[in-house]
Amino acid sequence: MPPRVTVVVPALDEERWLPATLQTIRAQRFQDYELLVVDNGSRDRTPELARNWADRVLSEPQRGAVHAMHRGFLEARGELVVTADADTLYPPTWLGKMVKALDRPHTVAAYGPMGFRESHPMARALQAAGYCLLAWGSLLFRVPLCGAANLGIRKEAYFRVGGYPPLAQLASPDFRLSQRLRRLGKVRFVPTMVCWTSGRRFHKGGLKSWLRALEWWWDVASGRDRIPAVDYWTDGRG
Repeated sequence: MPPRVTVVVPALDEERWLPATLQTIRAQRFQDYELLVVDNGSRDRTPELARNWADRVLSEPQRGAVHAMHRGFLEARGELVVTADADTLYPPTWLGKMVKALDRPHTVAAYGPMGFRESHPMARALQAAGYCLLAWGSLLFRVPLCGAANLGIRKEAYFRVGGYPPLAQLASPDFRLSQRLRRLGKVRFVPTMVCWTSGRRFHKGGLKSWLRALEWWWDVASGRDRIPAVDYWTDGRG
């Protein structure tokens, strides 16, 4: 029988971060899943290292995280597809909480908060709490504040709305995909389903990175749809 869940991890030159990520995914208490790593043209040892933990390592030549994730959805055997980032740590109960959320009535997607893995545990807890406040506030503008590091989707619903490909030319594709999914059912925010991602891009960019993130969010919330994907990915998010 196919697994209930497919976990998809897109990766590009992530040899430094990927092993710890995959170890935490393999340590999940919920076990009915397969783990796919989609290499997006790495020039380092990412594919080689991924084979130590992944059930399958795929290669997606079209550059961009959206294309790597879409390849994962195409290859997924599970009815639930969960996306994870190659530089993120996942608590042992993370996947079980994701499945429980997706099993709730009329639910097509679920997402949770994040904090920075490099931070002190107390700071990480405050970051996750701050994320929750922002996520609830974002819903007032009908924008689920979701990220592919912590997102689960019913595979059938993903393909019904067209998936990532129609959104590949605009910034913030995760926000836009979740908006489309809301037309089919509930997109649930689960505040206890936290993960710890790398803050390297925000630490490197400082205030500019936070202002850019706000600009990307507003481009979706306002319906302007003006920021192209090339600006999004060249700022280090691909």
